[in-house]
Amino acid sequence: MGFKVVVDNTELKFSACHFLKEPLKCSRIHGHNYYVSVEVGSDIDENYFVIDFIELKQIVKSVVEPLDHFVLIPKFSQSLKITKKEDSIEVITESDKKYIFPKCDVKFLPLEATTSEMLAKYIHSKLKEMLPNKIITVKIEESKSTTAIFGDT
Repeated sequence: MGFKVVVDNTELKFSACHFLKEPLKCSRIHGHNYYVSVEVGSDIDENYFVIDFIELKQIVKSVVEPLDHFVLIPKFSQSLKITKKEDSIEVITESDKKYIFPKCDVKFLPLEATTSEMLAKYIHSKLKEMLPNKIITVKIEESKSTTAIFGDT
């Protein structure tokens, strides 16, 4: 196997807000316009494709679009106390900051944190479910100068 394809498109993006445990500046609620690119490697198929670009873009969109315009909360964080109420989500941080979000604005992710690194890992895991026989690398850009990468080794 030596073949790879890459989709890197302004359509493969999502906007979301989050907060981190540290550093202090990042512990405040803030948001990013995340841009996602995906590299897929494998042997070529009977049509001489690794995967059709259009199909790959649709698959990536199906993973990133559900994250768009949500507050991302790490479900497995050890540093957050999360209380689900009837129509809201209450989050208390280790520093006793208290956030109350409308339930419909929150997306819980099966992560310990919502860093770009962990978001890249999350997107990778969802893509691996759909493309189990491919070698996948996910890059997530939260600004023009910062990119996190997670992929198969």
